[in-house]
Amino acid sequence: MTSMDVLSECLIHKILSYLSFEEAAKLSLVSKTWLHAWLAHPNLEFTLVSSEHGHNIHDRNIVDQIMERYRQTKIPIENFHLSVTIFAHPFAFPQMDKWLDIALQNGVKYLSCEVSLPSYPFPIFKFLAPNSLRELVLSGCNLMDHSLSITKICHSLRKLSLSEVGLDDSMLRDLLNCCPLIDDFIIQHCRSLTKIELRNLQNIKSVSISCCRNQSVKIQTPTLQHLSYFGCFREDSPVFDIVECRNLKSLELTDMRVSEGFLQRLISTSQFLESLALDNVSTRLERFKISGSPSLRFVAIENCKGLQEIDAPNLVSLEYDGDQIPELKIAKMSRQLKKSEIYLDNLKKLNAAWFGELRKFLSKSSSWSLVSLSFEECGEINMKDLVLNSIVATPKVHDLVVCIESSNKYPRLLVDALLWSCHPTRLVLKSTIQMICCFMDRLMDMRNSRRSTCHESKRRKSSQLKDVKVCKFETEHPCVELESGELAMRDLTETETVSFELYW
Repeated sequence: MTSMDVLSECLIHKILSYLSFEEAAKLSLVSKTWLHAWLAHPNLEFTLVSSEHGHNIHDRNIVDQIMERYRQTKIPIENFHLSVTIFAHPFAFPQMDKWLDIALQNGVKYLSCEVSLPSYPFPIFKFLAPNSLRELVLSGCNLMDHSLSITKICHSLRKLSLSEVGLDDSMLRDLLNCCPLIDDFIIQHCRSLTKIELRNLQNIKSVSISCCRNQSVKIQTPTLQHLSYFGCFREDSPVFDIVECRNLKSLELTDMRVSEGFLQRLISTSQFLESLALDNVSTRLERFKISGSPSLRFVAIENCKGLQEIDAPNLVSLEYDGDQIPELKIAKMSRQLKKSEIYLDNLKKLNAAWFGELRKFLSKSSSWSLVSLSFEECGEINMKDLVLNSIVATPKVHDLVVCIESSNKYPRLLVDALLWSCHPTRLVLKSTIQMICCFMDRLMDMRNSRRSTCHESKRRKSSQLKDVKVCKFETEHPCVELESGELAMRDLTETETVSFELYW
């Protein structure tokens, strides 16, 4: 007995899962223990890639030998993943038919078949007929040449994923009618379809749809809880209709133009909606709101033009990325957001009024984990106007990230406005050496000014800068303290990223 024989079968399976099939085949020759463990492995994964000059026949033969052993020994196959890249002609189709038949005969429950063009004619009716398959993932396959010749309903299938699969509207309808107990359905870039309709699915919980041009979608599934829709953003967006989704808990919409009132109606009728993610979503109106859902807890917004208001009284997590500052309405008891990040990019006009708007927005929560601002230049700031906007509570921002792409005429006033509107614990600045030096000088002046002031009110003391530590970012070390005069010898136009640790 070799030292490798004393390993448990579970550990041998783990080792085999990290090896290529050729390596695993060679290792199985070490002893009968490893050979038995290899043959008894319930999860099989094969990836065949054809080279530029020909097909990898050696790998195909190895896979064929493995599958023959499984057929002869009748060892159960629970999970079978087959991925084949084909650049010339369907040379592997007959062997693929054979391997899939063996997996089916050995009781496969989780099956994945991924091919490149030309599409492999996957024999779908064979796998649905036995009523044992629980998960089916198809990519690049062709179902056009098959008629769904199944008379009885398949009650076993729970997940169906179709990616770049060739099928028409009739085939999709018959397929869904045949498998009414699906709880997870994914369909991506199936270009032969003109409409995607989900009806009469008694158990559906999660749906993910990636549309192509001119495809309409209609969903009528009362049990649906999670919906992800990826459209193709165009002026004439395809029809997207959702009916009876009252149990929806999470909604993700990407790259789409919605009709007037669609979003508001969907949110207000989904009484259990907890999570909302919008990416590149807009309406034909200039402004729109997110409101009407007290159950909403998690909101992520990115690049949604015209978003005017986020009204979610019980919000606990907010991620916002855009070029405008929306109005935020949350309940006082929820002012402490567990996750709070706002990214404002491509900003055009920064003045006292803009910084007052930013401070008002940030004051709605007792603290923010990250505020990121990216702009080219800042206009002249009237400090008297900033003082007039001090009626709201002083925000508390942990990380303030500022990216200034060009020089600025008013860097000292800009520093004052940033600290006044955000009150950060750390200020990360990415800009030219010249701008960094201006920031550094102003922060040191503010620190020294505070130290020279003896009589201050308690409230004023809390908003005064006590100390500053300047650090730079390096590849090996995330943050290294910057030594005095280190920037003096640098090219002033060079770009650098530094961190100011601020102590209030």
